[in-house]
Amino acid sequence: MKLPGRPNVVLVVFIILGSVLASAACAGNPGQKERYTLADIIDYAVKNNPRLRISDKDIVAEAYGIDTAKAERMPRIDFGSGATRYRYAAPLTPIVINPPIGPGTDFPDFERNIYDVGGYFRFPIFKGGRLVRGVQVAEMKRSVAQDNYSTTRQELVYNLTSVFYKILQLEKLLQANDATVLQLEAHKRNVEVFLKTGTAPKLDLLKTDVELSHARERRLLVKNSLESTYELLKTLMGIDDMSSSITIGPEPRRKEAAVAPALDESIQRAFSQRPEYIAVMKKKKISEEKVKIAWGKRLPDVYAAGEYSGRSGDSLAFKENWSFGLKMILPVFDGGLIQSEIDRERNELEKVKEEERLLKISITREVRDAYLGIANAEERIEVTEKAIASAKESLRVELLKYDSGAGMNMDVIDAQTALLRAETDFCQALYDKEVALALLRKATGEGRGDLQ
Repeated sequence: MKLPGRPNVVLVVFIILGSVLASAACAGNPGQKERYTLADIIDYAVKNNPRLRISDKDIVAEAYGIDTAKAERMPRIDFGSGATRYRYAAPLTPIVINPPIGPGTDFPDFERNIYDVGGYFRFPIFKGGRLVRGVQVAEMKRSVAQDNYSTTRQELVYNLTSVFYKILQLEKLLQANDATVLQLEAHKRNVEVFLKTGTAPKLDLLKTDVELSHARERRLLVKNSLESTYELLKTLMGIDDMSSSITIGPEPRRKEAAVAPALDESIQRAFSQRPEYIAVMKKKKISEEKVKIAWGKRLPDVYAAGEYSGRSGDSLAFKENWSFGLKMILPVFDGGLIQSEIDRERNELEKVKEEERLLKISITREVRDAYLGIANAEERIEVTEKAIASAKESLRVELLKYDSGAGMNMDVIDAQTALLRAETDFCQALYDKEVALALLRKATGEGRGDLQ
């Protein structure tokens, strides 16, 4: 018997278990779509896009290169050992005999089997400036890798923005096609009524059927393009589960500048902010340093070296010895090897200079194209807005005329086609403007833009 006021433990357990199962079922619902705004899309892609993550790994790799270059300036200590058998007995220690030779003279031991063990030390002092420049080049390479990462990120943001607005365009276009199909279906029903009453020829119904079929086909093409664009968006975002369904959020509101900067100002801003242009300037500096590094091989190498070792025969009675000294190596003849390296690095420097010139031309063209694209899209938006209003009014009039018996079926179809074309052009103009704005941000080296 259950006590008053005491909960049924079994019932509570079943309620909790049911809630958990229901939540799991909702979470695993294949029809549920995750919604992303443009900011969410960019944040997700920055963390998961494979190409961007590879660029990030390049930065880490170049950081290891700095450690390697710095290690070249540090002393090196090695431990070594070995065993050697000689044909003739060899001394374990150098032969040092000071006259007069007598009973107290210390002769070295001779053995055919000799075992060596010891530590070796080497410290570079001067290598023609290559030690310092090597570290500087490594640091600049890491900086270039960071600029390449920024370039990849900006390209990713531009591509994501373009795809995002392409989806918005296709969704609006799909709505326009849906409205066209519904309008033609309603018009077809009117034609069928007129056909039954004998006030419309059968040809009107056939023409309406053909136009309705074309409208449904166009709607299907837009729907397929929309699905394909969503797949491209998931690829750019780096979503591993390509079977997952996503949808995008509303179009972001944008803070437009009160006065657009002048074209020349934007071009100068691009040269100071574009990460790939900054990177190519650093690459030119790296090439200049590599020329100096190659030329520095003509200078002497100075280093300190020493060792502390022991040698023994089969008795394993090791004889200790040590040495320390300062050494210099000066290249005299190398068959033209150093000069070939210098010429190669100079050629690489000339290539980088041409790369800089090409990039400068390309950046200027991108900024100009963005300005032209924005101006062109704004003019088309204004024109197509008026065209849509005119086409809607024309379609309304033609439908009224046809319903009253004073119009023709082809006039209705032509008016419907004109309206769909005007709406399509309007959606394309809106998309082109957003893409041109994104291109301008990319061309001037800005980030994701002023999104709210």
